[in-house]
Amino acid sequence: MTDFFDFQDGPKIKILILFLVLICSMYYFFKNYKTLDFQPKLLLCIAILGSIWLFFQEKEENKDYNNLKNNFALTTGKIEKYIVVNLKGYKGNPGNSIKFKYVCNNETIENSYYESYIVSIPDAKPDLNISYLVIYERSNPENSYILLNYPIKNSDDFEKYENMFRDKIPEDIF
Repeated sequence: MTDFFDFQDGPKIKILILFLVLICSMYYFFKNYKTLDFQPKLLLCIAILGSIWLFFQEKEENKDYNNLKNNFALTTGKIEKYIVVNLKGYKGNPGNSIKFKYVCNNETIENSYYESYIVSIPDAKPDLNISYLVIYERSNPENSYILLNYPIKNSDDFEKYENMFRDKIPEDIF
């Protein structure tokens, strides 16, 4: 239960909803097991298993985020692909994604991610010709994010950002 309080606000709400779906589905399933047809039983089993799977997926994503926060390093990276899903009337499209490359320990790493509670991807396309700051986990360099609000336009920018991140991660990075 102490892990629950380490989650970000968005995942906490998602986990609470999944927990309610799980409890209600299990209650209905076991209370009406003998009177239910096969299809509702199958759908309830899928809802129960899906809720459990989504809970563990959310927990793993949050663990990766906390590991990154506690053991981070910085480098520069370039955007390879930037996709914005245009759903009218919906702010913060869940389908926005980004693919980027960066060098860590003399190895080129390619990573991508979708917009989530942890990181938002703006609808406005960034400049693909410049580099951006990349934050990654020292012990697992594949756990990384490109920080679009930290562009590197000249050689002094990276040093300036390193000084900003020296003590801790700023609040506005994601």
